[in-house]
Amino acid sequence: MKRATILLVDDDVKTQQLIKRILELEGYLVRSAPNIFRAQGEVARHPPDLVLLDRRLPDGDGADFCKELRASDNTKGIPVIFLTVKDSASDHVAGLEIGGDDYLPKPFFPEVLVARVAAMLRRAKRVPEPSQILTAEGLRLDIQRHECVVDGKPVPLWPKEFELLQIFMERPGRLLSREYLCERVWGHEYMGGSRAIETAVQRLRHKLGRRGDLIETLRGYGFKFNSNP
Repeated sequence: MKRATILLVDDDVKTQQLIKRILELEGYLVRSAPNIFRAQGEVARHPPDLVLLDRRLPDGDGADFCKELRASDNTKGIPVIFLTVKDSASDHVAGLEIGGDDYLPKPFFPEVLVARVAAMLRRAKRVPEPSQILTAEGLRLDIQRHECVVDGKPVPLWPKEFELLQIFMERPGRLLSREYLCERVWGHEYMGGSRAIETAVQRLRHKLGRRGDLIETLRGYGFKFNSNP
């Protein structure tokens, strides 16, 4: 069975050694890069199944590398977990806004790292039903091809945005709490809380244009997708 490959981008040698040891004990293949330049080479040669990415790197902000991954059709689906010494709701939200899938503050417990990585890889490997397509009032979501079309025009979505829209379209007319969406999309209690969900939904609405109005905010509870199945 092929081992999942994880690219660790961090310039701190001790952190690299620690994470590499923890994850290799779990059976993962871990490649490391101390900066963005080396990480770009690793992705080109050995596309990883997941990226653990520090924000502060010698040759730039890890956020810029994340944006590069999201801009390419070949790498936009690779899950990215940010590793950073910053630990606040605003930092978590910022991680979401630039395309990150999760956010793990340093220092962390080894079991938390392992759990987050395993959960992210499980969700990334979920195989959709062949030719499963969701449609609703000008929206067309091709689950297998990971394509979103709005009023006949392709609209690129980041992985979490796509997953969020899929959840809405599969549950038209249902009240969906922020806690429910957080659990479904991130798989755990996300420290960004309701603000992270609000940011993700706001960004999704913006990309959907006038169809973004199909997602209704229910103050004090959550959201509802107003469309017939």
